[in-house]
This record gives sequence, structure tokens and C-alpha cells, in this order.
Amino acid sequence: HGGEHGGHGGAHSAGHSGHGTGHGGGHGHGENRHDNRVNSFSIVREGEIIPRRLSAWMQSLGQLPADKGTIFRIKAILAVKDHPFKHVFHAVMDVSDEDDAGPWAEGEKKISKIVFIGKSMDQKFLREGFEAIFE
Repeated sequence: HGGEHGGHGGAHSAGHSGHGTGHGGGHGHGENRHDNRVNSFSIVREGEIIPRRLSAWMQSLGQLPADKGTIFRIKAILAVKDHPFKHVFHAVMDVSDEDDAGPWAEGEKKISKIVFIGKSMDQKFLREGFEAIFE
């Protein structure tokens, strides 16, 4: 009759380590750019963003391959073409939030800024992706 407790306990912890990704291919241990510190970098660019490219790119960031790093959060203020307001984008892990801030002032330069916070991020890859969504 003591057997009721048996089934549950130990089975839980095994699957929960969460470190499944990142071991593929065995490379990247000696390389500098794959360190495990959390860091951030930002990209600033003048110009206007094509809306459909923006949404496609944001989707791809949500499915970033493990070798491109891990993004914990993104904050951005973006100049989207044909959109009079500053577009604020904010993502934490899988939750993203978009909003409009104030309008662009007459004659104000359309400058977009995005900040990535994460681990072992492939900055070149992210920078090229960001550049590619501009007109």
C-alpha cells in the first residue's frame, strides 16, 4: 500500500534541464565569439523599413538557429515606411509587443534603433538581417 508515491517524483526533473540545444556539430568550444556571457548590442540606421520585410524578419528571429545564439529580449524604435508614428517593438523570449510612440516630427530624420540582449549572439548575422529590411 505504500506504492502510491512511487510514480511521480523522480520522473520530473530528468526532462527539465533545458540545455538540449547548442550541442550539435561539436564546434564552437574554442571560439571566442561563442561565450556564455549575456551581452547586448545595438544597431542604429537611418532610412525606412519595408513593413512586410519587418514582419518576416521578426518571425525568423523567433526561430533563430542555435548556432546564431540566444536572444533574450529585443527593444526597437523603428521607422516604418508609410507609417507616421515611431514603431516600438519589444520582445522578451516568445512574447512580443508592438506599439506606436509619438509621430515623427516634420523634418526629423527617420532613424531606427534596435537593441538585442542575449547570449552568444551572431552580431554579423543579426546586423545583416536588420539592414536587409530597409528600403
